[in-house]
Amino acid sequence: MDYLDAVNYVLNQIGSPGVSAPQVGLPDYDAAERRLAEASTWVQKRGWWFNTETNVTLTVEGDGTIILPTNLLKVLNSKSGFMLARGGLAYNPNTQSTDWSGYTSINVSWVLLQPWENLPEVATDVIRIAAAQEMITIELEDMRKADSLSTKYRDAYVEMKKDDLEIKKRSKNYNPAFICLR
Repeated sequence: MDYLDAVNYVLNQIGSPGVSAPQVGLPDYDAAERRLAEASTWVQKRGWWFNTETNVTLTVEGDGTIILPTNLLKVLNSKSGFMLARGGLAYNPNTQSTDWSGYTSINVSWVLLQPWENLPEVATDVIRIAAAQEMITIELEDMRKADSLSTKYRDAYVEMKKDDLEIKKRSKNYNPAFICLR
């Protein structure tokens, strides 16, 4: 499902007509885009097979800082200690600073917010349904109608969790180090 189809799904759920091209400035269209962006962040921040990267090497800049990507949702772990994202920089809570000058590089695992076109179909299903529920709740204030999407959302979310577990399981089983240990 492409992004415009998702916007139209959300619009149709509140009784607004769909659009054939982006309609920035149209209140319902803008609201549907906001709900999709919020739902995308909310769903992706958990960390899934499609947006979690492990063992990423970050280099320390000349001034001792580490610049983090703008689409970073969270740092899961760092082999050099606890790390947080603050103002686009890596923050060390142990030293209470963004100074990492004692290191040349640091390996981390993190979760990145993926753009719509990089998301698997199962993720776009969960996001568009969550966005539609929010849109109905906020714009129509119709809890009964929003609740009617709960089963659809739950089913899509369960499907995504199954995919996540299956892909992570396969990845572990096909890891050459794991196979050698058998």
